[in-house]
Amino acid sequence: MGKRARARAAGADGSAELDAAPARPRGRFGRPKRTPWSERERLGHEAPGTVLRGPPIAVTCECGEKRDLKYGDRWTCETCGRIWDTEQIPKADYEHIRKTQFKFRLLPIGLGLLTLSMAIFFTLTGNLFSMFLLLPVALMAWFMIVRPLHRKAYRKAIADLPRWELRPQGP
Repeated sequence: MGKRARARAAGADGSAELDAAPARPRGRFGRPKRTPWSERERLGHEAPGTVLRGPPIAVTCECGEKRDLKYGDRWTCETCGRIWDTEQIPKADYEHIRKTQFKFRLLPIGLGLLTLSMAIFFTLTGNLFSMFLLLPVALMAWFMIVRPLHRKAYRKAIADLPRWELRPQGP
């Protein structure tokens, strides 16, 4: 018995109840509506908005409780009641960190788009041999040459960034 037959059987006599998940809202043509990006499952290790709004700020309370906060957030420790405010960090310094992180994310994206555009160009011009040669060469160049240099420069740029000691407000 298919999904539609089960639904008709449950609705016809009212005796059969289905243990189903709550119905999703239906769209214009009866299909379920898409899940908004904000509610989608994140597969990576980053919180939503980390790329454009900046990295999280790791706050460790004196009692040992740890929390990652966004810039501008206030957090009250559940254990000891201390209040931590991330706005103690100068806005210009945090903007510098955010821009540095964003700048180093652009290179891999740019190289990927360049490789993709060249592969599309070779495909459209009928030069498939060059496309099959391009992809391994691009991957080898990225992993053997560009990525190690990129990581080294990123680590150097991060090491030069300032660090702060936040002070709790309250008890």
